[in-house]
Amino acid sequence: MPSALKKHLLNLTLAGLLELEYFEDEAARQAALNEIGEEAADLKSSGYWSAIGILVGATLGSRALTRWLLRFVVWPVLLENVLIWLATVVCFALTLRWLHRSGTSAQLRTKLLASGVPVCMKCGYLLRGLPPDPGRCPECGRAFNEPTRAILGKQRTL
Repeated sequence: MPSALKKHLLNLTLAGLLELEYFEDEAARQAALNEIGEEAADLKSSGYWSAIGILVGATLGSRALTRWLLRFVVWPVLLENVLIWLATVVCFALTLRWLHRSGTSAQLRTKLLASGVPVCMKCGYLLRGLPPDPGRCPECGRAFNEPTRAILGKQRTL
C-alpha cells in the first residue's frame, strides 16, 4: 500500500485504485490526494451537501428498514437493538466508503493527465508505450480526448 494512503485514515478506502500507482513519486501522489480532499471538503459546493444527504438518508433508511424487518421476528429487545445499531453502523461505513471512492478515480486520472502521465479517462488504462497514432484505448475502445492525444504526441517525439 502506498504510504500516502497511511497519512489519512479515510484514504484507506482508496486502497486498490490503480491510478495511485501511476504517479511519478510519492510527493505527486500526495499532492493529488490533498487537492482532491480540499475540493471534496468545500462546504460551499453542492457535491459536499449532496454527499451528506446521501450519507444521512442511507443511514436512516437502513435503520428504518432493519426495524421494519425485525417486526417479523420475536427476539429479545437487547438483541434487536444491537442488530439495529450494527446495521446502522455498517451502512454508514459502506456508504462513506462508496462516496469517498466514487469519482476519485476520474479525479486522479485528470490529475495524472495534468502531470503528463497518459491514461484513458474512461477505464484508467496506462497508455505509455502505445504505437504511433493509436487513436483509441486498447482496453476499452474509447477515443482519446485532446489532452491525452497531446501527451501521447509528446512521448512519440522524445
